[in-house]
Amino acid sequence: MDGSSQKDKTKLDVSIQHECLANLLPLEIWSIIAPMVASNSIEDLFNMQATCSLFASACNSDVVYRHALVSVLPIACFLDYSGMPAMTFLRRCARAQNPAAMLRVGMSHLFWCGHRRGGIRTLTEAVELGDVEACYISAMLLLSLGDKTDDEIHRGFEFFCVVHESGAVEKCREVFAGSWSDIPPADPEEPVSCRSGSCRTRGTIGDGSDLSSVACVQCLAEFEVRKFLGIYCV
Repeated sequence: MDGSSQKDKTKLDVSIQHECLANLLPLEIWSIIAPMVASNSIEDLFNMQATCSLFASACNSDVVYRHALVSVLPIACFLDYSGMPAMTFLRRCARAQNPAAMLRVGMSHLFWCGHRRGGIRTLTEAVELGDVEACYISAMLLLSLGDKTDDEIHRGFEFFCVVHESGAVEKCREVFAGSWSDIPPADPEEPVSCRSGSCRTRGTIGDGSDLSSVACVQCLAEFEVRKFLGIYCV
């Protein structure tokens, strides 16, 4: 009798070990788990998608692509991924309003396809979703457009103010400095100057100036655009 019970237990253990993991939980639960996987690792997301058709279904939703950890990919990755599945993945994430993906797709429109204003439009959509890096590059581009409108100048200063107040200017410089060397830049234009009539530092800030006492955000934006163009667009 004991031998029979042991055999039954062994059969049960083997059955559990070979049970498909997907069958242990319903699709609704896996659909909740999938965004968590995507937000932690896109490699794990791809592995999950490839496991079985149930997992593939659980991963095929906007919420998954919206939370995918695209920020681990370099800003200029489109140069390596153009026409490849990775770019298709980025575009799918961008359509789901993943701000990091929108930043990268917007950059591809700007510097790979030559659609400058279309690229800026995609970047500003990423800004509205809270991407500070998109905010920085949008400010730099809007304030250096050759045929910029008053509205574009206003938005450029507004975007830079957001980055400045968040304390992320230095971080954004480093992010774009690390990716810009492989990007064919557009021809640099003259940056907009400070427009404040009551500004005491207007037109006085040089490359070696001490910015710690500069209160005018427009002057700081002008300095940053000059620095941006001088470093990345030569």
